[in-house]
Amino acid sequence: MSEPKADSTRTWRGQTTEQRQAGRRERLIEAGIELFGTRGYANTPVKAICEEAGLTERYFYEAFDDREDLLDVIYDDVITGCARATVEALDASGDDLDASMRAGLTAFAHELTRDPRRARIQEIEVVGVSPEMEIKRRENIHAFARIVADKTRELGGREKVGPLQLDVIALGLVGSVNEQLIDFVLGYLEIPLDDLIENQITAFTAVAGQLFE
Repeated sequence: MSEPKADSTRTWRGQTTEQRQAGRRERLIEAGIELFGTRGYANTPVKAICEEAGLTERYFYEAFDDREDLLDVIYDDVITGCARATVEALDASGDDLDASMRAGLTAFAHELTRDPRRARIQEIEVVGVSPEMEIKRRENIHAFARIVADKTRELGGREKVGPLQLDVIALGLVGSVNEQLIDFVLGYLEIPLDDLIENQITAFTAVAGQLFE
């Protein structure tokens, strides 16, 4: 005979069991953002996350399978925010290539860098964590490349002009943006963010423009 389940509607200090669990989970996520985004994923054991959150390890494993599971949740949230900001900016940008690339790149860069901790997690700390995380990271890079390629198609860009192929160009442009923003976050590029975006816009419009009549 199975044991009766705890009543999730039962309150303590005005909160149900589910509300308390959700609150603890959020505290662990915030602790993960702080520690993964400052000292790094490899240097952050579960014990340190729990100490930062003010919780015991019991509550960590109530919310997450392991440390990578927490990183995965944080990464999904960060990448979703960047994708949403980029797509919304592109959708509102009109039918001009320069304006569209400016809108998308500006939205992506400002969303990514608004919290340096989250930027470091997205661009640095997820690299090489596990084969599964690498697959997800590559899928997200290709997803952003598809955003660029789809907008170029929408504006009348051709799939191929001689050896130039739209999907290949889009992937290369997204890769260059990622590398520049990694250097910016780490402090290797001493340039105002808006100036960095201007450099990205110039590269995007010059290269993508080769696919138009």
